[in-house]
Order: sequence, then C-alpha cells, then structure tokens
Amino acid sequence: MHTMELRLRKKRIFPMLLLLLLVGVLSLDYVSAQNRINRQRGNILKNLTRTHEYDNHIVTSQLDASTPIRMFYRGFREVYNRLLGPTGGRLQGAFLQPHVMPNVPFPCDTRGMRSSKVPTSVHQLRPGDIDIISAVGDSLTSATAANSIALWELLIENRGLAWCIGGQGTWRTHLTLPNIIKEFNPKLFGYSLFDSYNVHHTAQFNVAENIATTTDMPYNAAKLVDRMKLDPRVKWEKHWKLLTFMIGGNDFCSDVCYQTNATEWINEVQEKYLIKTLLYLKHNMPRTIVNLVPTPLISLSFSMDKAPHLPFSCYLSRPIECSCLFGPRYSHRRNLYHQLERNFAKIMERVSYLPDFHSDDFTVVYQPFFKEASVFYQRDGKADMSIMSVDCVHLSQKGHAVSANGLWNNMLEPTGSKTVGFRKLFEDFKCPTVANPYIRTYFNS
Repeated sequence: MHTMELRLRKKRIFPMLLLLLLVGVLSLDYVSAQNRINRQRGNILKNLTRTHEYDNHIVTSQLDASTPIRMFYRGFREVYNRLLGPTGGRLQGAFLQPHVMPNVPFPCDTRGMRSSKVPTSVHQLRPGDIDIISAVGDSLTSATAANSIALWELLIENRGLAWCIGGQGTWRTHLTLPNIIKEFNPKLFGYSLFDSYNVHHTAQFNVAENIATTTDMPYNAAKLVDRMKLDPRVKWEKHWKLLTFMIGGNDFCSDVCYQTNATEWINEVQEKYLIKTLLYLKHNMPRTIVNLVPTPLISLSFSMDKAPHLPFSCYLSRPIECSCLFGPRYSHRRNLYHQLERNFAKIMERVSYLPDFHSDDFTVVYQPFFKEASVFYQRDGKADMSIMSVDCVHLSQKGHAVSANGLWNNMLEPTGSKTVGFRKLFEDFKCPTVANPYIRTYFNS
C-alpha cells in the first residue's frame, strides 16, 4: 500500500514539476521580452499583442525585426517589380522634365574644373575632382514612384532618376547631381543606373531604403561602407567621395504619432543618431564631403494644402503613406509635428558645424535648399503639381530634376548665402568659376 501511494505521488509530482518548469521558462521569456531589443533581433511569434522597447528607446512592434518578415518583404518586392516591369524608361508625361535640345550647350564651362594634381584637402575640391558618388536616406533618395502613373506602381524605385544619386541618361533628359558632375568628370562612378532596390547591383552606392528613419542611418551608413569596400573600382585612400545624406521625412510622416510620448524625445534621439552616423562616416570614409540635407516631405505636404486642385489619388494615398499628418486619428497634431521637423532642420545645421566633422580629408556641409520646398515656385508663386508623383508624397522625375538643380546651386554657394526653396528648372543654375572653382565648405566660403 505504501509503495502504491509513493508511485501515485511521483506520478502527480512529475507533471507538477514540468508545469513549474514551463511556467518558469515562460516567465523568463516574458521578462526578457520586456527588455530592450535591437533592430537585428526578433521572433515572429512574439509581441503580437504587446510592444517592446528598442535599444534606441523607440517603442514599436517587434515584427519588423523578424527575419522571416524581412525575407517575405524582399520576396514580395521582387515579384512585384518583375510583374509590373520597369517604369524608369518612360518618355512621355507631365511628370517628366522638358528635354534639352542637343544644340544647347551645358550651362557651365567645364574646362579647368578637374585639378591637374589630386587635391589633398577637401576644401580644395573642384567638381571634376569627385570620383565616387553615394547616398544614404529614405524613399525620396531611392526615387520611389518618380515615374509612376498609377498608385499600383508605388513600390517601384526609379533609382536611376534620383536627384542626388541617379545616373540614368544625361542632364538633358534627367537632371541629377551625378549627371551634372559627369560633365566635369566622365569617369565618375557609384550612381544608380536604373530601376532597382538597394540590394540590386544597379543601385550601386545608393543604399537608401523606403520608410527609413534617422535611427536607421548608422546601419545604412555601415552597409554603404561595406559595399564600397567590396567594389574593386574603389581606391579607398585615393578617390574623393561625395555622399548625400538626407533623412527625417518618415520620422514625422509615419512614425512619431505611433511612438509613446515621442513628441517629447524625438528631436533628442534624432540628434543622437545623426551624430552617431556622421562619426561613423568620419572614421570610416576618408576623402569624403557630405551634403547634409533636411527633408522636404513635410513642407511639401503643407504647401499642397494651399494648391487649388489636387488629384483624387492624393486623397487615397496620403492618409496611408503619411498617416501622422493626414490620417484621421492623428492629423490634429500635424502642426506640432511640423514644428518638430523644423527643429530637426536646425539640429542638422548645428551638428554640421561641430569640429569633430571637419578635417583635411572629411567635411560636412548643411545644404538647406529643401528647407522651404513647395509646389509653389518662389519667383512666380504658381503651383506646379507636376513636380509631385502620383501619390502626392514622393517627387516625380521633374521634381527630382528641380531638386538636383537646387542641391547643385547650394554646393557652389558660400555659407550664409545658400538659397532655399524650389525654382523652375534651369532658371538659376550656378557654375564654378576661375575665381571660385571649389565646392563650397565652411572653410573656403
């Protein structure tokens, strides 16, 4: 009888021990789930009903850190891209810049604008001295939907048309920063060649990613450096590099309203990750000049509210793509988000002056032309919705060309005299001169 009772007790105790062990494991898992994680770790089965806090203090769903989700997203984009086919080669539409006839010369005299001897100082760079061009950023830098004519084409990235990094065609057909610099140095490389995602070979040194925020930029910059180091064309210590760094639109368009108390800390976190990214670039990219550019997304969005007629597609896409400004739940705070975005532009400018980011072989220059970007041109005050893509969030090819014109002008304008806002294409196109041949920095202005 005693033996039977012992066996029965063991049978009862064993399942209880298993249950306790299981509870303990789950408890540990729950505790660890409350800890901060980073964007490189994640489990699709966790956090379906609660949030985690990332290392960078952003509280969000863990699904975006899941490897299966990322692989599914990449696969979906590949299938989507192949089914719809390329759109970057379109030659007709109001969203395209007017072509410049072959008999019209390039606006600048390019003679003598590449140094006879490779400069040793970043403050003595002529436009033709730039050997490599690159970019980090978000969907405005990947030229998402630049040549789209329908909303179902919004995931096509026309990187070859991107204002600061696209190299498709020439300045006559697609005015971009690379197509301008190619007139001074035909051997320039690194620019995106055609429609592509950032994992495609034709993207080259454009590692911009859709929906990226300021906190993604250290990772973005590291990927760029890795990609450049793997390229046999790059002579790391010899070639002069130009990097355009524009970010911030998604922070306020589709992120700030979903984070816990984000309006109280977002500018502080943005400054932290901006400095972290620039320090990484300073320590890992010798012979580099960085164009630091504020986002035009918010100012463009506000300017469109004053436009007389918006396409119906705008009312369909903006509440989804830019839900913090146009979604019914959060749009009542849009003026606050606009002010926070303006604060970030000031932070960008202030950070660009920090002594840590300036030496003989590295410098950062704040280029403010996007700061007052509007669908209303500054000179005549007329709205031009053709600079916007079909979704009224991204830029059209014409909008990218107007942006390239603005960036180029800023690069040749001294500190304190840089223009802001959009002007009609080629209405004002700066040129280097014998007296002022250099790309302007804080030390040669």
